[in-house]
Amino acid sequence: MTAWLLTPDRTGTGAIYEVECTSCHAGSGPGDEEQGAAVWALRHARGTGHTGYRRIVTDFQRALRPE
Repeated sequence: MTAWLLTPDRTGTGAIYEVECTSCHAGSGPGDEEQGAAVWALRHARGTGHTGYRRIVTDFQRALRPE
């Protein structure tokens, strides 16, 4: 039996970044750049006084069977 490997999938987009306020659950929405989510969180904090955020990073994997 050949073992499968789980590896990063480099054929599509890179990681997707998002932040969500833990007080009101508003979110930045998904984006390709980490900085965009961080800027959203800082603007939200300044406008609302909310200080807690959940950082969500999604990356992609591919299962491969070695030959």
